Amino acid sequence: MSLWGSDQFAVVMFSPTHIRGAVFSRGKSVPALTAFAEERVDSSDASGCWKTVLNRIGCGKSVPMYICGSFRGGIFFQTLSADLPADEQRGALELELPRHLISIPDDHRLQFVPCGGEGEKVRVNAYVFPAASIGSVADPLSGCGRKTDGFIYPLMALQADDPPFFNAEIEPGFCFSGGQWHPFAGEAVPPAVPEAWGRLFSGVFSLPEGFETVSFLPVLLTARLISSRDYPSLRAGLPVLPDELRPRRIRRQLQVTVVLAVLLVVMLAWSASGSWLANRREYNDLKSQIKSLTAETARIQAVLRRQSRTQKDRSKIVGIKSGEYNVLAFLAAFSSLLPENVSVSNFRLSETGIDIVLASETENLDLARVLKPMSDWKISQLQQRQNRSGNGNMVTLKLVPASSGEALKKGRRR
Repeated sequence: MSLWGSDQFAVVMFSPTHIRGAVFSRGKSVPALTAFAEERVDSSDASGCWKTVLNRIGCGKSVPMYICGSFRGGIFFQTLSADLPADEQRGALELELPRHLISIPDDHRLQFVPCGGEGEKVRVNAYVFPAASIGSVADPLSGCGRKTDGFIYPLMALQADDPPFFNAEIEPGFCFSGGQWHPFAGEAVPPAVPEAWGRLFSGVFSLPEGFETVSFLPVLLTARLISSRDYPSLRAGLPVLPDELRPRRIRRQLQVTVVLAVLLVVMLAWSASGSWLANRREYNDLKSQIKSLTAETARIQAVLRRQSRTQKDRSKIVGIKSGEYNVLAFLAAFSSLLPENVSVSNFRLSETGIDIVLASETENLDLARVLKPMSDWKISQLQQRQNRSGNGNMVTLKLVPASSGEALKKGRRR
């Protein structure tokens, strides 16, 4: 039980003769009545009586305080109605008022509480009173500088299986029983009725020793309604007091709730932005690492390709069979056959033959005739092209070893 952030609440009953109040706090299993007091009303200082009771029960402004009692001209009744939302239920009860009131005040207040179902309908406790009668409570409250969280007529908390209700301060001369008011004298109250109420409230509240249940019956009835689990859903039909009598606690709590909600949203946004920034930073780091690794991979692949080409070249060089050609004898014979105006610009030995690039000033160089004496070699490729300057020719020549038959034939011709 926590009302507007407080573990306590107070109920103060007013009547023409007495002011009675009690403070209830949350207990381990049931609410506990922790303080109570009563004071006889002094017509010359009604505010002082209220202030005395509130001080004796320790009801400060931070403790939610509800008042209960009976206003002049008020009428309580029970009726069957359809199970409707609070606004629609109020309109339905307004239509029922002519059945229960002889005359309806032009300015009246109505409060109601559903108290159980009967078939397809619900039984509703309703209380209507002239708005002008609120002044009898508003003046003492203003005089002692206090406001109230709400007014609840005590019988609004009645349930179908409750004992008959009689209280001379609330409704003198009448007893409510079986859903109706009956003329009744206080002296004729059976002893079993107070005992029944005592047993009932001893199971609802933790009561102190020596507490008189009968004197505080309206207070206990009101407290039972406020401390019930259904009270938050029933509260919509109870407000009847003007805003001037209600404390700013509710509005302050709403403002605090809004501020806390805004702070919660800001904290969630801050946390989300922090997570987003962290994820973004990690993403950028990973992206940078991937970029550097990609560049390093490309560099390594380029090195591997170069090394592979180098390895192939080296393998070719290593694979060349040394001593297959008599290079020195070839060069000597080849140089002796070339004319004086022909020079060797490039010479490369391979497994298939010898590639030679010649530069010649002679336009028509007949290499086949010049190299005819070399019986061990034959011309495989021959290409002549004129220099860009127009002075002489460039000759690309490839010599390959001649077979034994060809070499013998060339020797005979020679």
